[in-house]
Amino acid sequence: MDTNRNEILTRLLDVYSVRHRVIAQNVANVNTPGYHELDVKFEDAFARALSTHDSSAVMAVRPQIVENNSGPERADGNNVDIDVEMSALAKNALLYHTFTQIIASHVATQRSAISGQ
Repeated sequence: MDTNRNEILTRLLDVYSVRHRVIAQNVANVNTPGYHELDVKFEDAFARALSTHDSSAVMAVRPQIVENNSGPERADGNNVDIDVEMSALAKNALLYHTFTQIIASHVATQRSAISGQ
């Protein structure tokens, strides 16, 4: 079970790394005419896979980068809201940091168990 947990946590780090790059791309294109915000879809599919209790289904879930057309467009056709992106970046960084701390804790526990302390 520990291996599956570590694999899942590692997968989550990968997802939040992808999301960071997508948000950074949105921020970089905030003034690009016609640019539409990109988003990463993952959590809903991940939650559905978790509910099956099938570890192979959980590990098969991949993040999907999609164009978000739901926000209002400016006159230049761009729909990136810098405030929304900066908030998403802060949330994403917090989640990434949380998962790294959980992994570090698991590794420390395993090291203690191996060394008999």
